[in-house]
Amino acid sequence: MKEKLLEFRSEGVIHKKFKATSVGYDWNTFPMKLYQIGKRLFWDPAKIDFSKDKEDWKKLSKDEKNYLLNIVSLFMAGEEAVAVDITPLISTMINEGRVEDVIYLEQFAFEEAKHAEAFRRFCDSLEINDDLTIFTTEYNPWYQKIFYEELPSVMWKLRVDPSPENLAVAVTTYNLYVEGVAAESGYKTFKHIFNSLNIMPGLSKTVNLIATDESRHIAYGTYLITRLIVENGESIYRKAIEQFNKLVGIVQSLTRPLAKLPFGLTPDFTIENRKQLVNARLTVIERALKMTPEQVKSFSPKDLGVIEEIKLDK
Repeated sequence: MKEKLLEFRSEGVIHKKFKATSVGYDWNTFPMKLYQIGKRLFWDPAKIDFSKDKEDWKKLSKDEKNYLLNIVSLFMAGEEAVAVDITPLISTMINEGRVEDVIYLEQFAFEEAKHAEAFRRFCDSLEINDDLTIFTTEYNPWYQKIFYEELPSVMWKLRVDPSPENLAVAVTTYNLYVEGVAAESGYKTFKHIFNSLNIMPGLSKTVNLIATDESRHIAYGTYLITRLIVENGESIYRKAIEQFNKLVGIVQSLTRPLAKLPFGLTPDFTIENRKQLVNARLTVIERALKMTPEQVKSFSPKDLGVIEEIKLDK
């Protein structure tokens, strides 16, 4: 636990000190390294050109439009969800006196807001003004269970009880599953569509930029769950594994596979992608049991798969 920076009194909250003017920031912490990369790779959703996407959209079949709109809707709502639900994690880091984490997480939240904006701008450019809620509820009950219930429940519980156990459950849900499995699987589906048919260059660029940001977000989650397990032991490991398996079970039990998929996709494509991502995240949790505090402190962005240059598909 770092030195607390806030003091809660009956008459209100006061700052005890500011790290910037007392001991200074530790630029070598993992969160600060991510923060510096995020500044360098800044991008603006308002500057993405969707004019060619609008022409491509007109050429798609009804089934293709519905399928693509389904994925876009899941991402659009999901990005708004993670932008909102990260707030208790920031508060937890403030309470722990981890200013470097707070600085990075505020950038993190800003990026999630940009992601929601980018998908909304895509829909606006196509003049899609319908209520798309059905894609995030009735059509995808697994999504409704996780994004409408599980994610906010575990994140906002931190406001009441920010214990290491609850923090581990929150990070496992937010960073390792929502971002590290659900979103990552969606990126692969998007890229299959864009690359195989050479369509939607604006949305393709958007997805690549978002995936670049998300590589930092997932890396932060990997860093944090590893630190929690190293500092608190096997009980935290068990909590993380239990929550991760719970989320896997929710998706497996509530997913409704489509009999026929457009864009040359198959059910096996999605299942295999998700399986690989699940195994990768479980490996992260299991590896933490064998790590030392010194190894956690020495993490580099490259070690945790952070994309350090923007790479756009041609």
